Amino acid sequence: LGLIGVVIIVRPGVGSVDPGHLVVLGAAMCFGVSVVMVKSLTRTDSVVRIIFWMLIIQSVVGLVPALYVWRMPAVELWPSIFVVAFTGMSSHFCMARALSHADATVISPMDFLRVPLSALIGWLLYSEQIDVFTAGGAALILAGNLLNLQRKAPQPAEVATS
Repeated sequence: LGLIGVVIIVRPGVGSVDPGHLVVLGAAMCFGVSVVMVKSLTRTDSVVRIIFWMLIIQSVVGLVPALYVWRMPAVELWPSIFVVAFTGMSSHFCMARALSHADATVISPMDFLRVPLSALIGWLLYSEQIDVFTAGGAALILAGNLLNLQRKAPQPAEVATS
């Protein structure tokens, strides 16, 4: 339901596929792999260690393409850069912490809430209109999350003893 809700809100076109669409699809697949890997790492490593190495690896990988187009940011941009860096790191920390406490099948659907919450922020801060598709998609996302939270955890199979 969450995925259907996101599709209803975003309403991707059926026209031509832009290269940007493929990049976003690849990024979504890589994010899914990242969630699974972080969940696996939370069984053996602390969240701080996971985030530390994630930031090191992302910095090295990001440095390579950045060197081709690097320009020193203006001094007035540095506070914004630090806010983005801090909130991005905090987001990774919160996701890894959540994955250490709950299954990825519970955490990932909750992550779908970003889409309707972004629409709500757009409405509150920028007076953007929320149409029926956004409201309906948000309702589906919320319904999917509620259903997911209410399902019972699988019980271990009873071992028959003779």
